[in-house]
Amino acid sequence: MTNSIDSKNLDIRVSQVQTSPVVVAIVVHQPCPWLEEVVASLASQDYPNLQTLFFVTATTADTTVVTDGGREEVTVLIRRSLPTAVIRQVEGNPGYGPLMNEVSRLVEGESGFFCFMHDDVALDSNAISSMIGEMFRSNAGVVGPKIVMWDDVTVLQSVGLGADRIGDISPIVEKGEKDQEQHDAVSDVFLIPSACMLVRADLFREIGGFSPDIPLFGEDLDFCWRTHLSGARVMVVPAARARHRNEMSASRLVTSMSALEARHRVRTVATLSGRVQLPLVLVQLLLMSVARVVIGVFNGTFRQAQESLRASIAVIFDIRYIVQRRAEVRPYRRVPAAEIHDLQGRGSARLWAFIRKRRSRVQEISGLNASNLANPKSRLVGITALVVSALILIGSRGLITGGITSVGEFLPMRSASESPTALISSAVSGWWQAGFGQASANPTGIVLLAIAGVGVLGRLGALQMFSVIGALFAGCVGMWQVASGFFGSRARIVGLLVYAAVPVPYAAIAHGRFSVLACYAALPWMLRLFVRAGQHPSGIRKTQVWALTVLFGALIAAFVPVFVILVLFAGAAWMAADLVSHVRWRAVMAVLQLMFVLVVGIIVLNFPWSGGFIAGDWWQQIIGVQTVRVGNIGVATLARMDSGVVAISVLVLGLYVPVIIGLLIVRGNKLVWAARSAMLVLFALITIALADAGYVHFALPEYGILFVMVACGLSLASATMASFIFDDQAVSTYRWWKPLASVALAFIIVGGLPVIALSANGRWGQPKVSLAQLLTQLPTDPASGDYNVVYVGRSDVLPLPGIRLNDQIAFAIADDGEPTMRDHWLAPANALTDSVAQALNAAISQQTVRSGRLLSSLAVRYLVVPIIDGAVSTADQPLDAPTGLLEGLSLQLDFRRVYSANDLVIYENMAYTPSLTKLDEASAVLSQQAGTDALLSSQLQVMQVVPRIRDIENDPTPIDVGTIHLAVPFSDRLVLHVDGSDVIPRVAFGGTTAFDSPAAGTATLDFRTPWSHIVLLLVQLILWVVVISAMFDLRQLKSRISARRINPVVIKESTDVVLTFNKEESINPQ
Repeated sequence: MTNSIDSKNLDIRVSQVQTSPVVVAIVVHQPCPWLEEVVASLASQDYPNLQTLFFVTATTADTTVVTDGGREEVTVLIRRSLPTAVIRQVEGNPGYGPLMNEVSRLVEGESGFFCFMHDDVALDSNAISSMIGEMFRSNAGVVGPKIVMWDDVTVLQSVGLGADRIGDISPIVEKGEKDQEQHDAVSDVFLIPSACMLVRADLFREIGGFSPDIPLFGEDLDFCWRTHLSGARVMVVPAARARHRNEMSASRLVTSMSALEARHRVRTVATLSGRVQLPLVLVQLLLMSVARVVIGVFNGTFRQAQESLRASIAVIFDIRYIVQRRAEVRPYRRVPAAEIHDLQGRGSARLWAFIRKRRSRVQEISGLNASNLANPKSRLVGITALVVSALILIGSRGLITGGITSVGEFLPMRSASESPTALISSAVSGWWQAGFGQASANPTGIVLLAIAGVGVLGRLGALQMFSVIGALFAGCVGMWQVASGFFGSRARIVGLLVYAAVPVPYAAIAHGRFSVLACYAALPWMLRLFVRAGQHPSGIRKTQVWALTVLFGALIAAFVPVFVILVLFAGAAWMAADLVSHVRWRAVMAVLQLMFVLVVGIIVLNFPWSGGFIAGDWWQQIIGVQTVRVGNIGVATLARMDSGVVAISVLVLGLYVPVIIGLLIVRGNKLVWAARSAMLVLFALITIALADAGYVHFALPEYGILFVMVACGLSLASATMASFIFDDQAVSTYRWWKPLASVALAFIIVGGLPVIALSANGRWGQPKVSLAQLLTQLPTDPASGDYNVVYVGRSDVLPLPGIRLNDQIAFAIADDGEPTMRDHWLAPANALTDSVAQALNAAISQQTVRSGRLLSSLAVRYLVVPIIDGAVSTADQPLDAPTGLLEGLSLQLDFRRVYSANDLVIYENMAYTPSLTKLDEASAVLSQQAGTDALLSSQLQVMQVVPRIRDIENDPTPIDVGTIHLAVPFSDRLVLHVDGSDVIPRVAFGGTTAFDSPAAGTATLDFRTPWSHIVLLLVQLILWVVVISAMFDLRQLKSRISARRINPVVIKESTDVVLTFNKEESINPQ
């Protein structure tokens, strides 16, 4: 009885397998040689209940328009082998997924199957029947065949695919793997390629078919993932075989494919991952995208990696879409997300693919598979990137392990003063605590520093280390990009190596010249923007170039204002070269226009801080203070660009040889590049030579800034010559210039040796002990009261940006304790700095012996004379203190020398008063007078010290009736609250601030932030947002953020039902 029932059930299932209707749907774009073979393979199928539906599009995948004649040719070809096929003409090309969704509308009935195919897939005659049989045996929802190469059926292309948790595809077969029946077992897989998949019709309709938002590239991942969520199985049936040309991947640009694939993959992951797993998956997605960028530098996939990273970041703009799409998927989520994750590969499929590829290359080099060698140019780029990275990291190993020494402009960043909270609070308050402090806008860089601090989670030491070492990488990558599209990869590699070999950035690290290092990192990117401007972009592209220029310039100028001068100088050299080379006038004007936009943009985006440049001594504010340099050093010595850091720096002169030889041998369209590089070098060197000879009678930026121009010129000259040799003359026979080119290349190699030698130091010559470490002996926030420190001496050894006193001496003011990054920016001169200058001049010229009294109202307790900073002035080569400085200070009766050594002299002003005090009656009367006579007549007396905290606040302190003196520049926004009553300030001692309190009580100091300051900050924020937004195509961005717009599929013929799952009832094809 049981055997009879089983036999009957088997007969029923066999009958179902033989009679279940199948509709094969194919999208055809254009007549092609292989289409006839594809159609013939469908006609030869041994499955009895098979119907075919063709969609013929009006455009191809790359938007090429298909003519009516071409579409008619496709129809005739199909009818020749499949006379009963249904053919529908489609307007435009909606994409593979949206078109296949039409099948569920055009085919009536549930008890059947859909077979979706590309138009470059040919099936074996038993493929459909084999897949249908396995579909019933395994109760699967989606099955697919074994796919082999079109021209060689012995080579496997796919037996299903795997995927990791961030949507990266992992192939089950290796590239070029032979078919030896090793994958012929039926198995579950994560996804079946959309090139050929068989799907149950009821399942297809239940889960909504293919995503209408994915026209191509990624529709199979999304569909199969949702199939798993519904509880259905996805399987590969190796008994069914299909040949695939993969024509879509071969015909489309790699970058456009990568962009679409990355965007759809990220959307799919964000849409279909479980709610609990989603945050971790998104973090993994971002981290792996960054890792891909790094790997892409070495394996030639940098552009594709960029697209992946861009898609990962842009997911924030898809939030509305993701929420809506997750709601659509929710009704058929039957399988827990954890089970789906178990089906996916652990780790990164792309990382494993990279490792497998590396192993494959080892085999290829061993001769096991020499026919599949990778692109040698990509490999050469990867090797170059590895060499440059190794040079930078090896030379910086001491900085990475031991940190950056606080020398020169490398001021330390402390959590108390440089925490994001403290910096933002200072910027919003409208009080800038630089020097004596003042009521003015904070530098924009303080806000940017706060944002960067948040980005590194408050690890300020790491932020400083990353900024120093990252500047080296940024400069090299920027130089690689300058001539992109004009030079081949080998020529650009030569330019990159030369830029990495110039001593400029390493001397900057040794001497603590952050401004030089920042310019080294930024100038190549500005030259790249000059190139883009000269290409005459229009519309949104032009706006994007301008916005990028303004944003980039404003970011750098917020920390290094002299960058503006450098860019203008480099732009002048660039335009002069273009004029000499007879470049079109329009291109020259485009660069001039870009520089104008840059200057205006920098001023506007850095306003209101930049307003101080306009109102004050703007040139000194921009370039900083430069005391008299030692003249007549000689161009040959200066041209080494190392400031004495490298012992064999004379070899660096070899890098100049390509500039001369390039001008002699380069011809054709590369000549303009030779002229540009020569002008960059000549403009800078001539300026330096004239200044060294004493012919320049105004202050210039420090030589290191100008040498950045020289470095860019040398790099471009070497790249230009290499491009002429490798790109233009690679196939030429012997030429007269080839020996000269060989000589130039030899000099390039020799010129790079000094930097290799310097890298052995591990710190690029930076000292381990610096002046800043000696200053820690100065008390911080002492109980005796807040005070100020005056640093006086040569400007190049001062730990802070200084104010010019005379040709040899500069001075700087700082609050008590060690100088920090907040002191990086030079505050405009005011009445208090003028008083300091007057007191110092009086002491140096020995006009008085009571300079301490002149500084007493300014809360100046210590005067520090740095002599050896460990960088510019070293123990082996010390710079003498300015003439008369130590002698004049030593004669002052109020100055007590508390520390004296070869490297540093510290004087304590015994007449000082703390910055916030209650004066006695006589001193209060004296404070109402201005001028030096009043201060020299008697010493100020303090009745009470009021503890001062943070920038312009104090601990609530009980006071008696009297005068409270505050050693900051006068501002009517300052107010003293005494038991709820406000005491209005007045000017004291000609510049400081005093409060005459008529009553006793608890006093608190406050600064009332003006509303105009808040408004200006909001305007500034809006302007930054506008400029950042202008870098993007807002129309495209708006379309991503706005509600989904699914374009309808337009079919020329009737869109009524044309097929049913009962063959006899099918409507006859039109």
